[in-house]
Amino acid sequence: MGDAMQEEGPEAPDWLVPGHRATPAEALRRIHGLCAAWPDLYAAMFVVLATHQELPREVLAAAIKQFRPDLDSYTREDVVGLLTAVWNGGKSGFDAVLRTRAGAPRRGAGGLSWVKE
Repeated sequence: MGDAMQEEGPEAPDWLVPGHRATPAEALRRIHGLCAAWPDLYAAMFVVLATHQELPREVLAAAIKQFRPDLDSYTREDVVGLLTAVWNGGKSGFDAVLRTRAGAPRRGAGGLSWVKE
């Protein structure tokens, strides 16, 4: 049983090791691949944020915005807010922040016909 405890699992790629400093070109290539691999916006943002924690959120927001056409109507600051919501509030926090952004699709006045938007 002691031998089984000493077996090592598969090694993580270098870029997933804590403290790894990627060149901007490497990071962009990986972010592009992750954004393409995850069609769901929340999942893509979560995976990019989790795998690129060494990068400032402003940089991540610019990169994600570049590769996700569903973020075209959002500002970089909006995307930074979404990243913060992903990290701090999970899916429910992300959904709440997404609903409050200027580029978010509107759902009417909530049944208040006298309220003009």
